[in-house]
Amino acid sequence: MNKIVPVYKPVGFSSYDMIRVFKRKEGFKGKIGHGGTLDPFACGVLLLLLGEATKRFEEIKKWEKVYLAGLKLGAVSSTGDPEGEIEMKNCQKPILKEIKETIRLFEGEIEQKVPVKSAAKYKGRPLYKVKEKIEKKKKVYIRKVEILKYKFPLLTIRVFCQGGVYIRQLAEDIRERLKCGSFLYFLKREKVGSFSEKEARRI
Repeated sequence: MNKIVPVYKPVGFSSYDMIRVFKRKEGFKGKIGHGGTLDPFACGVLLLLLGEATKRFEEIKKWEKVYLAGLKLGAVSSTGDPEGEIEMKNCQKPILKEIKETIRLFEGEIEQKVPVKSAAKYKGRPLYKVKEKIEKKKKVYIRKVEILKYKFPLLTIRVFCQGGVYIRQLAEDIRERLKCGSFLYFLKREKVGSFSEKEARRI
């Protein structure tokens, strides 16, 4: 079996949990990988690569991805997501116009910090295991960011981006520009390339 299987990853499961579940339920014993990590707190489309499809990883990770993201303003998280320690921050409530102007700054090619809590590596070691304070950056491309709903403190956006963009870091960068606390409290990957949530198998 050599193909790409889109599955829906629920909250609380790691990407490798989904591989284990698939192998157990389908009785699959061949080579298997995935087309891009989704954190346990996130949900949505995860591509499982079976057999020879694992060789297409470098191609697949460049495909456009679409994310639905929920940001909570006026608070920060030690990990940038709901799994960390949350601390409330006093800040002036941003108006919608200010948020729109801020978000436009992150469309197109930008330089983005790589969050410590990520799969990235430094000198062959996972970044989160490096004790020295390392600030790693890389160029990424965000085609468009749509504001779907804003009622302070909650902001919902949809992000259209190439592979390699860290949505958690985008929330951090928006926070810095607005000078108001912000963290990613919800994240769903709605689409990878042509594979949408509707096509993703529930396993």
